[in-house]
Amino acid sequence: MKKLALTFAIVLLAFSTAFAGSKKDIRTVTFDTFLHCKECVRKVQENIAFEKGVKGLDVSLEKQRIVIDYDSAKTSPEALKKAIEKLGYKAIEHKAGKDGGKD
Repeated sequence: MKKLALTFAIVLLAFSTAFAGSKKDIRTVTFDTFLHCKECVRKVQENIAFEKGVKGLDVSLEKQRIVIDYDSAKTSPEALKKAIEKLGYKAIEHKAGKDGGKD
């Protein structure tokens, strides 16, 4: 019984150590843009959500802003900017110092 408990503890420790190092580096980038209507918002949502590394997406028609949470190991702000521009919209990276980023 003690061997079984010890084996279980070792296996549990090995799994927790293996998964502890696999945390993703999720970052957020905000782009100011020029969206004209709800159809523009839908177009961005349907396309950018499926870009490699995108974990979250908020597209605001009112604020003219796109906020993207992404895995930095899989994509970059530059790649996301190009993806937005490929859809036909301007993408100007919004620096957090202006008014807080996700406002």
